[in-house]
Amino acid sequence: MRVGASLLVALGLLVAAGCAAGQGAGGSPSPAPVPLSTGTPTKAERKAQSAEAPTPGPVVTPAASAGGWRYAYVSDQPGSRLTDVTAAGPREAWAVGAENDRLLLLHHDGTAWRRADPPPGVSAVPPGADVRVAASGPDDVWLLLPELAADDQVQALSAVRWDGSAWRRVPGRIESPYVTDFAVAGPADAWAVHGPGRREAAHWDGRSWTRVPLPAFASALGGSGSAGLWAVGFRSSGEGVTESELDQPAAMRWDGRSWRLVPTPAYAFARPKPAEGSAALDGVLVLERDDVWAIGVHTFNHGEVEDEPADPPPILLHWDGRSWSRQSAPADRGYCCPRLAAGPSGGVLVVTGSPRLRDTWRIAAPGASAVPLPRLPAIPGLKRSQFFKVEGSARSGTTWAAGTLSADGGFWSRAAIAALS
Repeated sequence: MRVGASLLVALGLLVAAGCAAGQGAGGSPSPAPVPLSTGTPTKAERKAQSAEAPTPGPVVTPAASAGGWRYAYVSDQPGSRLTDVTAAGPREAWAVGAENDRLLLLHHDGTAWRRADPPPGVSAVPPGADVRVAASGPDDVWLLLPELAADDQVQALSAVRWDGSAWRRVPGRIESPYVTDFAVAGPADAWAVHGPGRREAAHWDGRSWTRVPLPAFASALGGSGSAGLWAVGFRSSGEGVTESELDQPAAMRWDGRSWRLVPTPAYAFARPKPAEGSAALDGVLVLERDDVWAIGVHTFNHGEVEDEPADPPPILLHWDGRSWSRQSAPADRGYCCPRLAAGPSGGVLVVTGSPRLRDTWRIAAPGASAVPLPRLPAIPGLKRSQFFKVEGSARSGTTWAAGTLSADGGFWSRAAIAALS
């Protein structure tokens, strides 16, 4: 069976910061920051992730290693999760996810992560569905929300937008059950891509959602009006696509009228070639017009032959304003889906969901060696496999990584945000 790049889109990466007092969205008082909850999982927690958690007792937040990650937020609700995070200004950020079937919306005003009231009429999140958040500034924050059909299946996506004073419904909807990435360049310029499902993007032009064709399949978006908008994914035709290499990385740039394919290096396994090789990009980070990074995976259909090659390191590419070039990526330790994030003091971070974010590196500049970053501190009382699954990243003075922290074989899990200053 074919393993194309459709199986390469996954996880996410992120980085996080700070806790203190502040105001919620729109200047209204917000609840106090939720303390970091720890302790051995209770029987009730093991029994039902959907049940409400007992109020946690006092917790001592473990200190981060110098130059390493620290916890900025951990929910006290079992089974909660975060699915996306975005920067909305130099010190402002938003994160979104779910607590069981309820929307979880968090706002960071420069001092602390706090719960924000959901938009009017928005409360439920279908089981397993992801909510997306993107922003072009503090007065232009968008949520992309799943809509249910009569059979309780997600059939479309609708958007609401924070204009600095209130949430307002965006007319129309995206006729798709999911998107793999969402980006906002302004109140009249929002984009969504569907991964391997469709070779098209959904675009909001200030009046309606329209379908815009893509020259390849796109899994991720990045950039802005000033730095340029990019989409990355894979193509199944053209240079480097053969009977043994079914897909090749694809990078597309928006020129204001259409998406244009920009040449990227091709990837191939040495002989004897494994079955159904496939190379794809699933993350992009736009720092400047001449400083763009993309990451992905070169893999194959495992289990077809006895003498399989070792899995290669992640694909890491850099755009210098003229061409894409290969960069040396650190080899992972068997965990899925490395992601990119803007790092402190410039440079780029490569982050893989892993035990306490141990698989994290900083690359200061193109061609530079990857330097490992100290991992998250251990949480007292959670002794087994404190795994941080990263779903998104953003930088607003601090690098934020948002996702799910789990332990004890997954019986204990909470929405969490990690920070790197």
